[in-house]
Amino acid sequence: MFVILCVVFGSCKREQNFSVVPYISFVDFTKYGADSAIVRIKFTDGDGDIGLDPTDLSPPYNIGSRYYADLFLVYYYLDPESNTWKVYNNNITNTNSTQFDTMQYTYRIPNLTQSGQNQSLQGEIKVAIPAPYCLTGSVLFPHSPPAPQFMYKITLVDRALHVSNTVQTGPISYP
Repeated sequence: MFVILCVVFGSCKREQNFSVVPYISFVDFTKYGADSAIVRIKFTDGDGDIGLDPTDLSPPYNIGSRYYADLFLVYYYLDPESNTWKVYNNNITNTNSTQFDTMQYTYRIPNLTQSGQNQSLQGEIKVAIPAPYCLTGSVLFPHSPPAPQFMYKITLVDRALHVSNTVQTGPISYP
């Protein structure tokens, strides 16, 4: 079950001049044993076009499109041999495949657009990551490389398809 909680603070008191390109900052990553985790980010958006309605299914928001989702968490692990961060590549376990498959969680943020003259938004997004939230100890990825440390890189896309900056969680140890 995916849980998304958004807390939005409108700009009622004084007008904010945020960029129309969303800006995000990492808040924290909370683990609940090996079962699940929660990640929190803060965001600002100058024109307030964050999130999608459930009926937003026409291109480019259609099922199967990259923009069906608007929040992306891409998994990276610390390779113990090279001591470098690597994106998970399913080809590690299937060397006959030419398909590149990352471990990525995607979410559809509810439409947060406010009514009124000033549309700028700032707030916090909190999402639950179901098990397995990392490769180590995962029965779904039994041949995965050992990854005692991992992180996520996170981006947010608004309805105008402006892509935010990318933030990362920083090193996280399992469990």
